[in-house]
Amino acid sequence: MRSRYVMLAAIAAMISASSAHAEGLKKVGEITIPGETITDIGIMAIDQASGLGYLADKTNKGVVVFDTKTNKFVTRISGFIGRLKDGDASGPNGVVVVKDGDEVWVSDGDSTIKVIDIKTNTITRTLNTGGKKRANGMALGGPINTVIVANSNDAPPYLSFISTDAGNEIIGKVLIPESAENLERSAYHAPSGMFYTAIPVSSVDESKGLLAQTDPKSGKMVKLHELPCHPHSLSIVSDTTIFLGCSNAHGANKKPGGDMAIFDIPSAKVVGSLKDYGGNGGSTANPGVGQYYHSTSGGILMVVDTKTKQGLQQIKTSRGARSAAVHQATGRLYIAVTDKNQPCPGCIAIYGRN
Repeated sequence: MRSRYVMLAAIAAMISASSAHAEGLKKVGEITIPGETITDIGIMAIDQASGLGYLADKTNKGVVVFDTKTNKFVTRISGFIGRLKDGDASGPNGVVVVKDGDEVWVSDGDSTIKVIDIKTNTITRTLNTGGKKRANGMALGGPINTVIVANSNDAPPYLSFISTDAGNEIIGKVLIPESAENLERSAYHAPSGMFYTAIPVSSVDESKGLLAQTDPKSGKMVKLHELPCHPHSLSIVSDTTIFLGCSNAHGANKKPGGDMAIFDIPSAKVVGSLKDYGGNGGSTANPGVGQYYHSTSGGILMVVDTKTKQGLQQIKTSRGARSAAVHQATGRLYIAVTDKNQPCPGCIAIYGRN
């Protein structure tokens, strides 16, 4: 049944692709979240088969569960560190859906990953990544049953590869002393079996950023690619292309905003950029409609055509709106609102075409 749902979702996405570019995104609704108004968040993820969404909520020390079919709040799962004075030790942070939606892994401020059983909505076990600061961004390599997690604030920062199979063995760790500031988002490239991780600033040359290419099978670094910009997010938009949301908030001439860099995987080079389509924030993509979305902390949602690599829209959202996820079957985009001055502070805003 799950496989059938995924297939139907893919067909629905393809059917809607022809009209996707003709009609732009706009705000079509919102999901009200109970509890203390959410002002501090981590990552958002959506299980494409079940339609359930998960948002790391530091304000309420939990994970918000919402339903993209009904666009309603479902529950909040507690048991996390929450917001501390030391932001580098706060949580929850990263979120990934594993085991065909049966589990959700959430990284926390105490260098652990809390494993949630979706049938009971409870934390059933805790995995320790061995650091002193928070476990942060994560990504799933589904075909190889492996999760990558970044300990971005330890000295030196490092990446861990953890098996989703029984026992949850730590396959390997990669120290990255070349990082001068944080380890950001990761993504799995299925054709090569590699993970890619955005590193905003190089310790060797602070005018540049880095893109780590790591092999989860060997648990080792393959290559650190030098970038002419400071990446804060990345999405693999095709078998050959990575879009990177680069920020101008580094270097000698710090300023808001940034550009989108286009990284060609076969040549291992940045082959182009899209001016003013970057900045601090998070990104996601919908391959069914051929679009990439970058939601910035400055309050702008960028929409890019993944085939033509051209910008389609820049939509005003709200400050701090950096966590976004797309439900591919409906094409709807969900963005967490943390600005108290907005009409729906602490809600999840919904963007769609109707």
